Amino acid sequence: MKKFVVEVRHIVEVELDEAKFDDAFMEEFRESFYQFSTLADHAEHIAQLQARGIYDLDFIETQFVEGYGPAIDMGIKSRVTGTEVEILRMPEQETAA
Repeated sequence: MKKFVVEVRHIVEVELDEAKFDDAFMEEFRESFYQFSTLADHAEHIAQLQARGIYDLDFIETQFVEGYGPAIDMGIKSRVTGTEVEILRMPEQETAA
């Protein structure tokens, strides 16, 4: 078996309607999900969900996102704008005997 170590980097653009992330929403979100206190916390979380392919909020704006509801209702849009892949470690080459 061969083992590779590969680094994958995604650049994700996230748009959020800051008016929807008011104090009441933030408090309710913290009670049920994560201790996010800033809009940037939510942007990072949504970017990770997009990068991992859990949601595709570029093409499916009406998609329900756990903790947020339908993306369009919260003004949530995100899309991967770039991807880089690099092999950090390759298995040693086998030599013919």
